[in-house]
Amino acid sequence: MWILAIIYSQCILNVFSEDLRSSLYFVNASVQEVVFASTTGTSVPCPAAGVPPVTLRWYFATGEEIYDVPGIRHVHPNGTLQIFQFPPSSFSNLIHDNTYYCTAENPSGKIRSQDVHIKAVLREPYTVRVEDQKAMRGNVAVFKCIIPASVEAYITVVSWEKDTVSLVSGSRFLITSMGALYIVDVQNEDGLYNYRCITRHRYTGETRQSNSARLFLSDPTNSEPVIIDGFSQREVMAGHRVELPCKASGHPAPKYRWLKDGQPLEPESRFRQSVTGLLIENARPGDTGSYLCEVWNSYGNAEVVGRLLVRQHLKAVISPRKVKGSVGSQVSLSCSVSGSEEYELSWYRNGEVIRPGVSVRIAGNNRENLAMDGMAKSDGGAYQCFARKGRMSAQDFVQVILEDGTPKILSAFSEKVVNPNEVVSLVCNVKGTPLPTVTWTLDDDPVVKDANHQMDKVLIGEGNVLSYLNISNTQVRDGGVYRCTCNNSAGVVSYQARINVLQASG
Repeated sequence: MWILAIIYSQCILNVFSEDLRSSLYFVNASVQEVVFASTTGTSVPCPAAGVPPVTLRWYFATGEEIYDVPGIRHVHPNGTLQIFQFPPSSFSNLIHDNTYYCTAENPSGKIRSQDVHIKAVLREPYTVRVEDQKAMRGNVAVFKCIIPASVEAYITVVSWEKDTVSLVSGSRFLITSMGALYIVDVQNEDGLYNYRCITRHRYTGETRQSNSARLFLSDPTNSEPVIIDGFSQREVMAGHRVELPCKASGHPAPKYRWLKDGQPLEPESRFRQSVTGLLIENARPGDTGSYLCEVWNSYGNAEVVGRLLVRQHLKAVISPRKVKGSVGSQVSLSCSVSGSEEYELSWYRNGEVIRPGVSVRIAGNNRENLAMDGMAKSDGGAYQCFARKGRMSAQDFVQVILEDGTPKILSAFSEKVVNPNEVVSLVCNVKGTPLPTVTWTLDDDPVVKDANHQMDKVLIGEGNVLSYLNISNTQVRDGGVYRCTCNNSAGVVSYQARINVLQASG
């Protein structure tokens, strides 16, 4: 009587199904500050999304979920946070000058965005002004637009006027990146006009026109250099252009030399001395330092000393990029941070802070290594590391997928009858985490590899292997119950079926 074994599965399953799981991602992870005018309000989309659609929520940096305040603040169903326009009397630090973050959640886990500082700028009265200047003919005159400190961060000089005519940067008139007006090779006629600056508020759009100022000229007289434009500190983001002003009046015309950190500035294509000072293209972190501008002529000398700070955006990267393991295994993650040597690093799982414990270790000089033992199925999800320095932050995340790693036989050979000398190939398609090993037996005895019995395997996916037993020149003694046994640290499973070899005729 033929023995029919129970076949666990006759269908080959899609071994890449785990790659079709739901996912999370960031749409615009660079949003870290939103400044808006109280007269206009603002709308801030949550910079995270996912497939299938995610649930989006907004929180204060303290972790308190925010709620709707009719007419003041509203979270739309699509996750956009709206703060409505408001009168100055309704200003609230809690709502209008605070740090928020949002979360995106779906079956694959939950991620939180970087901190987003949302700040309302109130409309307030202010004036800009220009002071009269003196200059010798043939020298340089510098007019500056003086802006109140309370609004200076929001005001941009958009133009200068000579009487009522807008000035355009050219051979003798230059408008610097900091909004100053340079008049080069001053002539008598330059003293006949009124000069004023025009500014625009970056958020309210309001424009202001300064008072009129005059330029008073004198004949050239021998004199030592006097600084008329300089700097004490400048900050710039890496990759941008920066201008370090250094200009002096004097007769004869002063000469200039630049030093960085006490050493003469080395020739470099990115550095250029101009009428206004030193221009640095494509600033690099290595350009950070103390700059000295030496000015001299035959009657004396002067100097400008200032510090340049070239800042980089923080960047965080978690490795490994793909984490799939089995229940009970260990998972180790590392977070590499660039852009600053000083920062605070925190780890999160599904939006919640991870704290060290019996099975959780956080190590490294900056807490950059996370190791977790005995992972449970519920420990899967989105893992994030956050690096923070002041109001700057950076994050990265990976999805940790934990599976029941118990071996499974997805498909296998079936009972058959074969003729003598026929070639027989038996296959077991098995899956498990870690990758299972497969052994073959015939009537409970191990199959011995020889010229007629060859065993091999082919990896067809992560944790998935096809194991072959090929029998050539089949004989009656090769008949019997064949069993493939699939084994890993998570368990063992086997499958068996009978192969019958017919007696040779005659």
